[in-house]
Amino acid sequence: MLTCSPSRKKADNKGEEFSLSDRSDRWSSSEGSRSLPNSTRLIASAPAPLERRRPLSAKRTMWFVLCCGLLPAAAYTPPAKVLTSLDKYRGFGELTTAAGSMDLDTYTANLTTWQMSHGGFSKAEASNYTAPWDGKAPLSSWTSSNGTPLGTYDNNATVQEMRLLATRYAATASSTNKTLFKNSFGKAIGFILASQLPKGGWPQVHPKRGNYSDMATYNDNAMIRLMVLVKDIVDRKAPFHTDIVSSSDRTKLETALAASVDFALKSQIVDNGKPTVWCAQHDPSTYAPASARAYELASKSGSESVGIVYFLMAWPDQTPEIQKAVKGAIAWYKSTLVKDMTFSKGVFSTAAGRNMWYRFYDVTGDQPFFCDRDGIKTRDFSSISLERQTGYQWAGDYGTTLLGMESDYLAALAPTRADREVSSAVRPTVRRFPDRLEVQVPQEDLWTASWIDARGRHLATFRKVSHDRILEIPRETRSEAGVSYLELRREGTSPIHLTLPPR
Repeated sequence: MLTCSPSRKKADNKGEEFSLSDRSDRWSSSEGSRSLPNSTRLIASAPAPLERRRPLSAKRTMWFVLCCGLLPAAAYTPPAKVLTSLDKYRGFGELTTAAGSMDLDTYTANLTTWQMSHGGFSKAEASNYTAPWDGKAPLSSWTSSNGTPLGTYDNNATVQEMRLLATRYAATASSTNKTLFKNSFGKAIGFILASQLPKGGWPQVHPKRGNYSDMATYNDNAMIRLMVLVKDIVDRKAPFHTDIVSSSDRTKLETALAASVDFALKSQIVDNGKPTVWCAQHDPSTYAPASARAYELASKSGSESVGIVYFLMAWPDQTPEIQKAVKGAIAWYKSTLVKDMTFSKGVFSTAAGRNMWYRFYDVTGDQPFFCDRDGIKTRDFSSISLERQTGYQWAGDYGTTLLGMESDYLAALAPTRADREVSSAVRPTVRRFPDRLEVQVPQEDLWTASWIDARGRHLATFRKVSHDRILEIPRETRSEAGVSYLELRREGTSPIHLTLPPR
């Protein structure tokens, strides 16, 4: 944990004066002193001293010079529920089930022979991996206009093969297999990097298929599964903790991952000025929601959006943009919740205590809709064919688990400073007395001051008018979690957050 390292001046009749070190880019930590990036540097020059309003003594007060600007961010720790929610995108059970009692190294070695020259794999190939490719069977069920077999991320393809390759690379004792698995994995990384779209999305297939598969594809969680994989690789999360990934490839993947997060933020559907959720596909250039199959029109998706929110909640750098996206999506799920109803096998039924969301909603407005293979939107479920009624997931309990994470997410955000950037021109000075604090504020006004503890709870809030730019605040109220910071706010402005040295 990084802590401010103050320099102390000799005490006089004003008390001890504390100020930050003249080196504003140095901090002390448990590992020793180190430099921080410019984005986290403190502005440490001291403001002009306050005029004394009453006699002071060394026993009654201390001076604390507090810096403003971008305050150091407390590390955001995603709630355990959020991290667990991503595990569903990490599975490769289809492959191990297909292998059965077969030696997994042999199965995985066979798998590498089915890999296409561009590094990708096709879907629904698990049973084929029980034998090596014979050189004749189609490597993919989809091909490009020039006959090139297409790799895909649909139905966990390519992603699950990479997870198995890394798992067996870490486990095998065979140097031959290690080389084989590492080379195959490297080719798959090349596929990931080559298939990424210019603005950060990933398509369903690569190379181009010439239809909706070329859109940035969240459908069936394809892009989220891939993003979780890439983040695991970047984070060296087992089984990617070995040398199966080169440092240069890891750096490239880190850049690609950041671009995919940026795409997610920019593709979120804003309706009537409010961020909502996402479509199953988005235009890779304009970010606009896009249609896929005839019955999958451009829409807000109640299903695919959940995984995107999980991923953003787990992202370590909780910027204001990410927080806004997450909170907007959660608000949307609250507003579209249908209580006491379920959908199964083409039938909507009442069910006390159950929650439901529709699969598709209008891009503008939140009216659910259905669609047959003719591509005609309807609100009347009974008007679409029985084949479509029973052959598609038109609704489900998509958002209950997500809504159950909201309070934990907000509590985890409380110690961070992602939304606490204040002007570097504001440099409050604080005097601490036994019964109060005196804070020099930027201007005369009515101020709201709140003591907030380490769990983000408001312990006490006061509304006071400053006099001579001095705001008097009762001494901090403490909880068992301890005081984390003091928040000062004027109407219509961003808050100023001050972290005080311990008493």
